[in-house]
Amino acid sequence: MNPFEMVVIIVALGILGGVVKQYFDSRGNMEESSKARQRMESHIDALEERIRVLERIVTDENYELKRQFRNLDGDE
Repeated sequence: MNPFEMVVIIVALGILGGVVKQYFDSRGNMEESSKARQRMESHIDALEERIRVLERIVTDENYELKRQFRNLDGDE
C-alpha cells in the first residue's frame, strides 16, 4: 500500500466517523424534540379545555343574571 492510498483511507475513515457521529447525535435530538412536542401538545389540549369551560361559564344565562345582581348591589 502506498502512502497516497493510506492518506485517502484515513481521510475517508475520518469523514465516515463524523457522519456516523452526526447521525447518532441527531437521532437523540429527534427523540428529545418528540418528547417536548408531546408535552406541548398535552399542555395545549389542557388550555383548550380550560377555554371551553370559561366560554361555557361566561355564556351561561345564570352567570349574566348573577353579574346583573352584583351590579345592582354595587349601585346602592
